[in-house]
Amino acid sequence: MRLLVAWLLTKATALTTYAPPPLRVLESPTRDEVDACAATMCEGFWTTSQLTPAQVAALHKTQSDDFRTRFSGKRRLRGSLLVVPDGEGVAAMASLELGLVDVVARAVLPRDDAERKFIAALGRLTTRDRNILLRAPIQELCAALFDGNVRVVPLVSNVAVLPTSRRKGLGRRVMRACTDLAVDWNYDEVVLEVEAANQGACALYENM
Repeated sequence: MRLLVAWLLTKATALTTYAPPPLRVLESPTRDEVDACAATMCEGFWTTSQLTPAQVAALHKTQSDDFRTRFSGKRRLRGSLLVVPDGEGVAAMASLELGLVDVVARAVLPRDDAERKFIAALGRLTTRDRNILLRAPIQELCAALFDGNVRVVPLVSNVAVLPTSRRKGLGRRVMRACTDLAVDWNYDEVVLEVEAANQGACALYENM
């Protein structure tokens, strides 16, 4: 079972006086940065201990290709990778990107489905109305196209921490950075999906 979790946001304030780990927001990550994030996902999120080297390499390529599609080059909706560097690698990471949520079903729409819905809805408009809407903010565009049944929200995903970097507060650090970035984008909530059986992740999100 997958849970849909949302938070109402305010800009986070420091709870302690110590300096937080350095964190970078990658709006247009390079190939090397994408590959470093993919390596962290493979080691810090997926269970690869029982995979062969060839299977790990294939997983890394799939993850790298996915990140390049979503966060590099021309994108329809805004998105960023948030990383805590560790030398030339990444100790912890998360991603924040705008996506569509079906309000009635309380479910995140897959990117391909969201794109098809946008194209179909725009195709039903006159050229004049379509040109006017395409210049409007994304929230207004979505409200006009979907009558409030579908909303644009910042989606948190790809939360991963290297095994050697755990129990240092880095997971909470990247999550708070995601919420701060959503506020900077002028949103008052973030949404994520999590497997109900993933007790460690659920505990992290519930204590945000």
